Amino acid sequence: MAIELPSLNAIRFFESAARHLSFTKAGEELFVTQGAVSRQIKLLEEQLDCRLFARKGPYLKLTANGEKFQSSVVDALAIIKQGTASLRRASAPTLTVSVLPSFASNWLVSRLGGLEKKHPWLSTRLAASYANTDFSVETDIDAGIRLGRGSWPGLHSEQLTKDRMFPVCSPKISGEIESVADLSNYIILTDALPYNEWIHWFEAAGLKDLSYESKLYDDTGLQLKGAIEGQGVALAREELVQDYLRSGVLVKLFDIDFISDIHYYFVCPEREINEKKIKVFREWLQTVK
Repeated sequence: MAIELPSLNAIRFFESAARHLSFTKAGEELFVTQGAVSRQIKLLEEQLDCRLFARKGPYLKLTANGEKFQSSVVDALAIIKQGTASLRRASAPTLTVSVLPSFASNWLVSRLGGLEKKHPWLSTRLAASYANTDFSVETDIDAGIRLGRGSWPGLHSEQLTKDRMFPVCSPKISGEIESVADLSNYIILTDALPYNEWIHWFEAAGLKDLSYESKLYDDTGLQLKGAIEGQGVALAREELVQDYLRSGVLVKLFDIDFISDIHYYFVCPEREINEKKIKVFREWLQTVK
């Protein structure tokens, strides 16, 4: 047996009018005339066999029955809204991106909210990995962000960063260092090859033969954490330390830097470059700072 309900369209008009306590404002919100709202409210009152609104001088107010019905309508619409959002999330296209953990945690994650706000229909999943994805095998991966020189057979690639590099350290250590030569008194935190580029920075600083103690990290994110904790001096890519520099937990040492020839790239299979979700993500990456 069908459930007897009043006009759902009239309920929509009622919710707006009850919230604004104005047929005129409800009409403006719903893009109809004040008279159309009035007719829908009259229809609803007839179907419910009670008055929902009363006039108090020039003002509109809810009757006791109107207040009770408003409460039920608000609760019901909230449930419908939650159910709708749940269905949309479940059916939304999902973009799965393979990304280095350090780039994900120090750059991408804090900016993904902008993508989701601009394209709420798109759900993004990050697959953090140190290994390059084989897209022919891992077919659930749509795209990736890689660190390298941009040449991967069968893949479309676009450079994302300029990769300006310079030393960073904790504020305490920064206050103790006056010259480049002072670095010999501190532990130099290094990446694994081929990403250890200290030799290029020392060349830019005009100091090729400095002796120092080093500590190797396989993960750039952990290396930066070590620098924050005062374990030594790290050579950082500008994009990865912007937030740390702004917050003051890391300090840039010296006014000497260089541009690496190793950069972060967006990559995806060439045949999928125009797929909507990949195109949206790729274009967003090129605009975000």
